[in-house]
Amino acid sequence: MAASYPKPDNQKRNRNEPAFGWSDLPAAGREGEPPSLPPRSEDARDWLDVTIEAWADLWKSPQATMWDPSGRTLRSWAVCFDDLAQCQKDRKPVPASLLNEMRQVEDRHGLSPKAMLQLRWRIVTEDSSAVPVRTSKDRKSSVLKVLEGGG
Repeated sequence: MAASYPKPDNQKRNRNEPAFGWSDLPAAGREGEPPSLPPRSEDARDWLDVTIEAWADLWKSPQATMWDPSGRTLRSWAVCFDDLAQCQKDRKPVPASLLNEMRQVEDRHGLSPKAMLQLRWRIVTEDSSAVPVRTSKDRKSSVLKVLEGGG
């Protein structure tokens, strides 16, 4: 089943007002300390160092300005990330179900270009100009231009 993404406003044929507008996210990202990682209750294992670092980096992103400041909604992201890192550390194959869950959590939190389009989030710079979210059509056009020698 194909997903539908909102077109940029200047490309729409139907000029009806959208159900809800774009949310502008600051390019500088979220300021302040990240929420603390919740304790792992499934097992006695502590969080891996790489997970703690990734958690802190995640909370510096522009998308973090839209999340629940307590971090509860991203607990499953931390568990999935930690389990992925543990699989890599132990040189074990990564279960497909874990990758699928990670992708779903990332999509719900705007951590991919597709998710940002669906959530109608865009990153704006300090001069308040929106940074365009590139679609597959945009990428295809730029690849064709290069192949054709146009740029």
